[in-house]
Amino acid sequence: MKLKVTFASLALLTACQVAPTIDIAAETKDLMAADVAFAALSESSYPKKAFAAYMAPNGMMLTRGSDGAIEGYEKSIAIFGEDGDPGYQILWQPQFAEVAASADMGWTWGQYQIVVDGEAANTGKYVNIWQKQPEGSWKVRVDIGNQRPKVSN
Repeated sequence: MKLKVTFASLALLTACQVAPTIDIAAETKDLMAADVAFAALSESSYPKKAFAAYMAPNGMMLTRGSDGAIEGYEKSIAIFGEDGDPGYQILWQPQFAEVAASADMGWTWGQYQIVVDGEAANTGKYVNIWQKQPEGSWKVRVDIGNQRPKVSN
């Protein structure tokens, strides 16, 4: 009988544990830092290397030149070519980050510029939807770009 009471008490204490509090402000700061680091890697190296480092295994891209989503890590990285193009840069400046109350998803937005051989090719806005990985890092689940119309002279 004593064993049953001990087991029941242990089960009751386990069931009554309070879930850890999530610090959304800290998570949001971490997410913004991830996007800033992602942008810095793209600027200091090339886009393929940056996307290879920050794209989630189940990532997808919604690009202007595709009919639908480019789904999966390998296909998303492949759009940058076999070795990446050293004359092609994507530069971006994160503006805002927000994290879900569950702290497993978040999103950022910002401004971007495409530079080809040192010349500005186009600009736009982006939204990245991020997914928290099991080890705690943030990775891009969905990358969405919105190119500005070219200005006619």
